[in-house]
Amino acid sequence: MKKIICLALCLLMLCSAFVACDKDDSPANTNVSDNTDVTVTEGAEELGIPLTGDFGGEEFRILSAGNQACNDFNYEEESNLSLDNAQYKRKLKVEEDYKIKITEDVEAKYSSASSGSPGPGYTKVNTAVNSDTPDYDLCLIAGYDVSQLAQIGYLYDMNSIEGIDLTKSWWDQNATESLSVRDVVFFTTGDITVSDNRSAFCIMFNKMLLDEYDVESPYDLVNEGEWTIEKFGSLCKTVSEDLNQDGIFNQNDRYGLLVWDDSIVGMVNAAGQRCCTINENGQLELTFYNETTLDALTQYVNIAYDTEYALTFQRYIKSVSDMWQNDQGLFLTALIDNMPKYREMESDFGILPYPKLTTTQENYYTTIAPYNSQFICVPLVVNDIEMTGVITEALAYYGQTIVTPALYDVTLVGQSARDEESEEMLDIIFDNLVYDIGYYYQIGTYNKQLIIMLREYNSNFTSMYDTYKPTADNKIQQINMFYEEAVSEWK
Repeated sequence: MKKIICLALCLLMLCSAFVACDKDDSPANTNVSDNTDVTVTEGAEELGIPLTGDFGGEEFRILSAGNQACNDFNYEEESNLSLDNAQYKRKLKVEEDYKIKITEDVEAKYSSASSGSPGPGYTKVNTAVNSDTPDYDLCLIAGYDVSQLAQIGYLYDMNSIEGIDLTKSWWDQNATESLSVRDVVFFTTGDITVSDNRSAFCIMFNKMLLDEYDVESPYDLVNEGEWTIEKFGSLCKTVSEDLNQDGIFNQNDRYGLLVWDDSIVGMVNAAGQRCCTINENGQLELTFYNETTLDALTQYVNIAYDTEYALTFQRYIKSVSDMWQNDQGLFLTALIDNMPKYREMESDFGILPYPKLTTTQENYYTTIAPYNSQFICVPLVVNDIEMTGVITEALAYYGQTIVTPALYDVTLVGQSARDEESEEMLDIIFDNLVYDIGYYYQIGTYNKQLIIMLREYNSNFTSMYDTYKPTADNKIQQINMFYEEAVSEWK
C-alpha cells in the first residue's frame, strides 16, 4: 500500500500544474492579502511552498480528537475574541490562497489507548486506513492515541511529505528532536495548533500576596538563574495563615502552594529528566530512574506534603478557582490553559516556569501535559498527499504569523497575566517545552503512579519504580519491535 501511495505522490509531483505558483514569491517580499492583518518583516523566514495555488475548491478535512480536543480550524466568521478571530483569519487566508474549503471534526472524549481503550482519534484513523478510505487529510490527535498509530505504521513520515519542512521555525524543534526515530517523524507539533502551548505546565503566583508579605520577586530569581526547587520551597513558607483561626488547615485557609496532582510529573522534566528517550539507535529507552530524578522528587514532595504550607486541593474541592481568586494561595501549579479563566480576578497574578533543580542547570524545562496533549499527524491514506503537504505547511506558517501572536500577546499576556514580565516567562516556557514520549506511551504507567504517590503522600519512589519496571521493560521491547518495522518502511 505504501509503495502505491509513494508512486501516486510522484505522479502528482509530475502533474504540478494543479498548483500554480511562483516559488520566488516569498513572504519576505510579498504583501499579504487584506483578510489577515499580517505584518511581515523584511528578511523574514521564507515559506518554501507556493504562496498561491488552485486545488479546485477541494475539501480539506481535519480531525481534532483527544481528551481535550483543540478547535483550531472550525471558524466560519469574524469574532470579538482575539484568538477566535485570528483562527478565522488564518483559515480564510489559506482557503482563498489555495482555493480549498477547510472543515474540521472536533471530538473530545476520554481515551487511554496505551492501556487498551482507544480514543476517537485512534479509532477513526485506524478505520480509515484499514478500509482504504481517505476520511481525513490531516489530524490533530491525543498523545495516547497518536503514539499507538505511529507504532503500527498507520501514519505518514512527515519528513517524507513534499511541502512540509520540519526545520522551519513554525514547527517546534524540541518536538521534532524528541519524537523522531532515525529521522522519521510520525507526529509533531508547532504553530499550526495552539494545543501545545495551552497544554504546557506553569506556576502562577499572586502579586498582591507577594507585595503584602514582602516576598522576593520570583521574576528576578528566574532571570538570574536562581529559581530552583529549593528556593521555590522557601517562598512557599512565607504566607500561610489559619484564616478562620480554628487550628485546622484546610480549604478555608491560606497557603504558600496550591498543589495540582499532575505537578509531580512536571517536576521530573523540570529537572531535565525524562521517563523515556529515543536513543541514537532509534530505540525507546527507559531513562526515568537516576539520582537527579530522585533528588527532584524528594525536594518537591517535601514541599507538597507539608500540610501547613501546601494544600493538595483535589482532596478537598473539585475546583481550585474560588480559592485562587480569594487570594488563598501564593503559588498555584496549573496549565497555561487555566489562565484565561482568571482574567477578571481582582488581584493581579504572574506566570512562571517550573523551577530548576540546581542553579547550574542550563534551562528551565516545561512539560506538555500527557493527558491534554495533541499532535499533528497525517494518516497513511489521504485524498491528495500533495495538497496535504502544501496546506499543512501553509497552516503552520500562518499559524505563526497570525494565530500565535493572538494567543501569546493578547489572550495570555494582554488580558490574563497583565504584565510584561509574564511575556518574558512565556518566552522561556514555550522555548523549552518537553515532549516525553515515555508519558505518551504510559511506560510502566509511571506518570499515573507518580500522581498516585502524591495523592497518598508516598515518598518511596524507588519502590514504586522497581514494582513497575518489569512491565515497563516488556512494553518498551514491544514498542521497539513495532517501531523498527514502521520506520523501515520509510528508510
